[in-house]
Amino acid sequence: MPQVPGSKSLHILVLSPHRNDAAFSLGLAIEGWLAAKHRVTVLGVFTRSATAPFSDADTVHPNDLLSYVSGMRRKEDAELLKLLPKLRMEDLNLKDAPIRLRCGLGEEFTTFPAADDSAVAKIQKSLAKLDAEMKIDAVVLPLGLGHHVDHVVVRNAALDFSATRAYAFYEDLPDALRDGELFDADRDIDPAIEAELATLGGSFAPAVLTNSDETSIKRKLKMVSVYASQIDEPTMQIISNFATRYGGGERIWANPAWLAESRLTTPAL
Repeated sequence: MPQVPGSKSLHILVLSPHRNDAAFSLGLAIEGWLAAKHRVTVLGVFTRSATAPFSDADTVHPNDLLSYVSGMRRKEDAELLKLLPKLRMEDLNLKDAPIRLRCGLGEEFTTFPAADDSAVAKIQKSLAKLDAEMKIDAVVLPLGLGHHVDHVVVRNAALDFSATRAYAFYEDLPDALRDGELFDADRDIDPAIEAELATLGGSFAPAVLTNSDETSIKRKLKMVSVYASQIDEPTMQIISNFATRYGGGERIWANPAWLAESRLTTPAL
């Protein structure tokens, strides 16, 4: 049976397939957990990348592109840490899908996880090491909305590890919006989410993580804007404004052990 965390200060691990995913989908919740004196670690998984469509990367020689873009995105993480200085970040330094699986731009959403993808074992080994070094009480994983192959790989690789403790799935932004009418802001229950959860088994219920006031949308936009190499300004606005769907918060889908621990579902003080 999953264990319910019992310590005063909880250690929450957020799995971020790429450097920006945690901030895009869970920035306000992370801010709230830190304010509530919990420890939060973001594990960036596929952090070696040559993809930075909203940058000057196209001026770089192809031989230097990987190191240039990876360095640029590392600096973006450093900027997020200025906004969330108590956040801990770990970097798994794996290659993202366009490099690892040789899929073209946009094909990441139609490519299936490879059975022999060595990333799976590396993710699982890293999770075991982190838990041994700093006991992890709760895990937040990408749900895989939009079906980006890197998100699905991270989610699937971490399922067994997560099942022994409180865990939840976040709604991948902006990838979730690729489902269009299946992810509608006027509905509480989205067919895209129901379909994804049905593939995972287990019991999960929604929980809105509220760390909101009149500045919450602006704070979310500031976090999202850090990753300017990845999205344009209209998309930044869409991601930050999405929090209005939940009253200035963010929604996760949590297992019973998570829901039983009130400190996880109400991160703001």
